[in-house]
Amino acid sequence: MALPKLLITGCNGLVGRILSHHLENDFDLYGIDISSNESSERIFQMDISKTEQVQSVFSRIASLTFVVHLAGDPRADADWDSVFVNNIGGTKNIYEAARLAGVKRIVLASSNHVTGAYESVPPSPHMKKNPMLITTRDPIRPDGFYGVSKAAGEALARMYYEVYGLESICLRIGSMTKEDDPRINPRFESTWLSHRDLVQLVRKSLSADVKFGIYYGVSNNDKRFWDISNAEAELGYHPEDDASKRKYILNTKGTKSTK
Repeated sequence: MALPKLLITGCNGLVGRILSHHLENDFDLYGIDISSNESSERIFQMDISKTEQVQSVFSRIASLTFVVHLAGDPRADADWDSVFVNNIGGTKNIYEAARLAGVKRIVLASSNHVTGAYESVPPSPHMKKNPMLITTRDPIRPDGFYGVSKAAGEALARMYYEVYGLESICLRIGSMTKEDDPRINPRFESTWLSHRDLVQLVRKSLSADVKFGIYYGVSNNDKRFWDISNAEAELGYHPEDDASKRKYILNTKGTKSTK
C-alpha cells in the first residue's frame, strides 16, 4: 500500500529537519526550501513568495495529501516588508496551490508570538510561580510584525477551510533549540517544545479527526503558561517532557542521552 504523500515547506530548517528525519518511514516525503543547493525529484529549491514557482512544484507532485508549512521568515524581529512578502504572501501562495492540487490537510506552523504581548505586561507569565494559562480562545496579542504575520496565517487557514474545505491544524509553536536543551534561556523553562513532543504533536495533527483547530505547541513544562487542554482532548497530544526535569536531551543524531 502506497504511503500518503507529505510535502514539508522549509524542510532544511530546524523543525523541517527534525520532522523529515522522524516521518520518513510513515510518509512519501517531499520538501521545499529556499536554501536547497539544487532541486531534485523530492527536494525543490524555490521561493514561496513567487506564485508561479509554488504552483509549479505542487503540480509536479501527483496525489499530494498533506502539507506541513514551515517556510517563511522565522525571525521574531523581522521587519514588515519581509513578513508581508514571505509569511503572509508566501502562506497565501501555499494555500492556494494546495487548494488547486486537492490537498486534504495543512499543518501550519504558527507561533507563540501571536500572543507574545501577554508577556510584556509585568510581571511576565514566565516569571510567575503559578501563571494563569493563556488559551487559544483569548484575544490575540502579537508582539511584533512577525506575530502579526502568523496571526494572518491562521486567518488564511480558517478562510481556506470555511470557503474551500481545506483542512488546517495551526500550531503556535513554542521555543525549540538545535541541541534540544531548554537551559540556554530562563524563559524556555516555560516555553520549551522538545523534539520528540514536536514530532508527536505533528503526527497527531496530521491524523486527528479534527477539520480545523488552533493549538499551542509546548512540552509539559511545570512552568508552562499556555493551555494545551484542547490539544490533549482534540488531538490526543500528551507531551512527555518537562524543561524543569529534563529527563533526556535528544542529540543531533537523534539518540537519547541522560542529563
